Amino acid sequence: YLLERPLLRALRGDGPRVLLIDEVDRADEAFEALLLEVLSDFQVSVPELGTVRAETPPVVVITSNRTRGLSDALKRRCLYLHVAPPSLEKERAILERKVPALDGKVAAELCGAAGRLREEPLLKPPGAAETIDWARAVAALRNDGTAESLDCEEIEHTLGCLLKEVEDIERVDDDLLATLLDAADTARAEADP
Repeated sequence: YLLERPLLRALRGDGPRVLLIDEVDRADEAFEALLLEVLSDFQVSVPELGTVRAETPPVVVITSNRTRGLSDALKRRCLYLHVAPPSLEKERAILERKVPALDGKVAAELCGAAGRLREEPLLKPPGAAETIDWARAVAALRNDGTAESLDCEEIEHTLGCLLKEVEDIERVDDDLLATLLDAADTARAEADP
C-alpha cells in the first residue's frame, strides 16, 4: 500500500492548496528530480497509482539554506526571492517577543553585534534563529534580567550560539571582539528606552 504524504495530498486535494517544501537542499537528488515533474506539470507518476494530476495546481513554496547547490532544472521552475536578515529594529522586536526575560537594551546590543558579524566573510553568517539562540543563552546565563552591557567574556562564551563553523569561530580574534562590542554599544545607545 502507499501512504499519501503531503506531496500527493497537495496534488489530490480539492480546492486551493499550499505545499511547503522546506530546506529542499537537504533532500537527495532523486527527490529533486521528482519535483521537476510536480513543478512543471503539477503531476507525479506513481507506479502503483499511475499519474496523479492536480485539478487545482497548488501554490508551492520551496525554501533552501544553500547547504548545497540546486540543479538548474529545478531553479528554472522557481521564482527566486532572497530573504535578507532583518533590520536591527526588526530583529530587536523579534528578540523581545521571543525572549521576554531579556532586557531591551541587551537585545539591542545582541542585534548590533550579530549584524556586525554578518558583515564578516563567514562560511555561515548568523541568521535571526542564531540571534534568538544567542539571546536565550545570554538571558539564561544572566538569569536575573540584568541590563548590564555585554562584555568580551560573555561574547566569547556564547559565540557557539551564533557561529556554527569552527573556521568562523577562529576568525573572532581580539580585534573583531572589540569591533563587535563597539557595534553592541552603538546599538544600545541608539535603542529606544
